[in-house]
Amino acid sequence: MLLELLAFALVGLAVGGAAALLLPRLFTAHRGVTVLTALCAALLTGSLGHAVLGAGHLYATVPISALGACLLVSLLARPDRRSQAVQHPHHA
Repeated sequence: MLLELLAFALVGLAVGGAAALLLPRLFTAHRGVTVLTALCAALLTGSLGHAVLGAGHLYATVPISALGACLLVSLLARPDRRSQAVQHPHHA
């Protein structure tokens, strides 16, 4: 289980770091918030996957951990809606 927790933590740090560094305009919160959210999400979802699947399924629980981290970190994304707004003519 210790090896799995280490793998989950590395996945979470990688997901959070990649999100904060590669997409800084979407993740306007402090980088630490993004990385810690990914780390906690990876540990939580990986541990949940371990509890459901049992020991010895590292190749299944690590992708579950990565998916959970990506999903929860995506909740922090704040796109700039003003630049994406399409100007439509008003019809009277």
